[in-house]
Amino acid sequence: MIMDSCSKGSDQSLNLTSTAPPTTTNPNATPAKSFTGITFNPTTNAYFSTNGTMTAPVDSNAAKVISNKIDITFIYDFGYSEPGFLDPVARSQHWYWDGYFKSWLSNAVVTRFYSTNLTKAQFDAAASDQSQIATYFADASVVLAPHVIFPVGSCIGGRVTGSPPSLSLGMGKVYGFKNTGSGKRGLLYIRMDQATGWPDYIVSTNTNVDIIREN
Repeated sequence: MIMDSCSKGSDQSLNLTSTAPPTTTNPNATPAKSFTGITFNPTTNAYFSTNGTMTAPVDSNAAKVISNKIDITFIYDFGYSEPGFLDPVARSQHWYWDGYFKSWLSNAVVTRFYSTNLTKAQFDAAASDQSQIATYFADASVVLAPHVIFPVGSCIGGRVTGSPPSLSLGMGKVYGFKNTGSGKRGLLYIRMDQATGWPDYIVSTNTNVDIIREN
């Protein structure tokens, strides 16, 4: 195992890229389930469900009541000012990096994250027509997010690893995710309207995102 000194972020066959076919307007299209302009932070807004149970992330007290519905959790590495997202079931288990351990998430929804080269325009197209999500995921170049410490695909962002290098969160970037039980797929967009100096925790630990998911 080789690690860089600095946490950032199964179906190893998917790869989302900006080479997906152009979208066309479909009057019969079904919009994706959408969550626009939501804010995550590691304390009061760290847990979220994309099934429509909530409209904004909640704290651990609220999340424990519906832990079986949680599919996305937010993490933050203060040592390197690195925000990230971690599969809740992975978070319920002990790993070499154990700072995010929450045993009560053991019955949550297993989620896998994917690296993509999708654009904001493609994200918006899929928001209007959820069938585009399947089109993007069918692209031959999509891969699960690599990680050395946590299971492959379970983490994006956070403290980075090397060999293979994990993913860092970046403004304007689009990441894919999949709930492995239901098979529902979605996209997560890191908005451009972050606090000045993001992701430095001295300024703010907030990360603003848009999320869409198949109904």
